[in-house]
Amino acid sequence: MKRKIGRKNYTWMKSELAFFEEKGTITRTQKDEMLAQYEVSRGVSLVRILVTVGALLLGAGIFSFIASNWIYLGKTVKFLIILAAIAGVNGAAIKLENSHPKTARGLYFLGVLFFGAGIFLTGQIFNLGGSFGQAFLWWGIGSLPMAYVLKDKWLSIFATVLFLLYLDAENTGIGYFAVLITALLAAFLYWINEKMVASRLLLFFVNALSIAVLSVFLFKLNAFFPAYGHLAALLLLFVAGFVMLRLPVQEAYKEVMRLEGHLLHGLTGILLTFSSVWEGTVFGSHFNLAFSVVYFLLVLYFIKTGSLTNIFILCIFVLRFYLDFSYGFLPKSIVFIIGGLIFIGFGFYFEKQRKEGGNGHA
Repeated sequence: MKRKIGRKNYTWMKSELAFFEEKGTITRTQKDEMLAQYEVSRGVSLVRILVTVGALLLGAGIFSFIASNWIYLGKTVKFLIILAAIAGVNGAAIKLENSHPKTARGLYFLGVLFFGAGIFLTGQIFNLGGSFGQAFLWWGIGSLPMAYVLKDKWLSIFATVLFLLYLDAENTGIGYFAVLITALLAAFLYWINEKMVASRLLLFFVNALSIAVLSVFLFKLNAFFPAYGHLAALLLLFVAGFVMLRLPVQEAYKEVMRLEGHLLHGLTGILLTFSSVWEGTVFGSHFNLAFSVVYFLLVLYFIKTGSLTNIFILCIFVLRFYLDFSYGFLPKSIVFIIGGLIFIGFGFYFEKQRKEGGNGHA
């Protein structure tokens, strides 16, 4: 699979390789082989922005008109309007695919929005029942074929966000089968990114979806281990954060995996510093202090290795204990002033580390 880079970087690389060819360092064949490994990624197109905004405004106008007359329409007419809207915009997109591809892409996006609105409206028209969150699931599933056919990063991200909304809306009320389905959808999105899109941004969102699926599954298992509350789930997610740091992925994706791995162990690590999490377990409620010391040293180690994300984690860690110990007896004004100084201090240190460069990474 070719690596995607910006047009500016591609032009610079092409000129540099031409320079080395002139000096005799590399041959023309070698230069061509090197350039063949790269593909110019599509930048933000003004036409695409205009068409997308236009499609959104058009959709808003149509739905506003329909909404103002909705109560006067029969169920059959309402349903036919929904079908006609979806078929109409997608038919127009297919018609314009060859002559005006960017306009067609905007209409495809509009078709996906119409499809989602149609799901909610159809449920309302026929009183189909079901949970609000399930509509997001079906909307996301319906968006995936379009994302697959168009090989579109933004549609793939949109579908991922819909699945995240589904998990958030259903929360622990979701069944094990639905968790499995969402996990399979996440796997399919990984495949789309690997084979077609090659986007670090999409990888970030799909990773977030996978973490959310794992979280829902682990917290559902709490019902079988009530004595440990949320401790087991948090510890497993904490370990998962470190696993993400060591996963064998392409070089282009390592920064994304490091960022999300550190964020995951950071969030769960901070939660594990609270005594209430350990209360009622064999460790005892005061074990949080031992964990906090070990985790504090671990965060310092990551900072020493050049992790900028762990500077932020350390800031939250310090602020968490500062508020815990000071909020009850210090005047609130002093608490906020010192808290602000802590943030400013860590912000200054973060900027200093970035300016120094070196081996700084997520």
